[in-house]
Amino acid sequence: MTLNPKNWSLPDIPMLKSFGQQLTEFNQAYTAKNIFNQLVERVQDFEAKLDQEHEVGMRLVSFGKSTEFSVARIGYMDPSLIWFQGTLSDGSDVELVQHVNQISFMLIKIKRESPQEPRCPIGFCSNLPLQETPDSELDEPIKVQPMAKG
Repeated sequence: MTLNPKNWSLPDIPMLKSFGQQLTEFNQAYTAKNIFNQLVERVQDFEAKLDQEHEVGMRLVSFGKSTEFSVARIGYMDPSLIWFQGTLSDGSDVELVQHVNQISFMLIKIKRESPQEPRCPIGFCSNLPLQETPDSELDEPIKVQPMAKG
């Protein structure tokens, strides 16, 4: 008995995607936009648990010495950069830009300077390079819908 490949029938398999398509779909989960949306959700959950005397801060865990700052704004630049702006304890401004593969920090609560005033929510900025962010946006944070859980 000889096998004749011309007579073989293949099972009904949906059309296979090209390697490039599969790779693109896989990498979409790791874009700055998706990581940003996950960060927004985590920060908002953390912030909701704080009392009036505290605000969201970050402790960077990937640098030699501990660096903490109060977070004012978080944004991203696709495909792979996340940025954080805030203030160090001495009042100086700080900006951290990281590749999505390097993000490593702890959310911490920091004592507010003026707890009697309403807490200013963190501004979430989507896909705007820092130098192109309009001044009006500094006063009015962008509201970003968290990613749908599924």
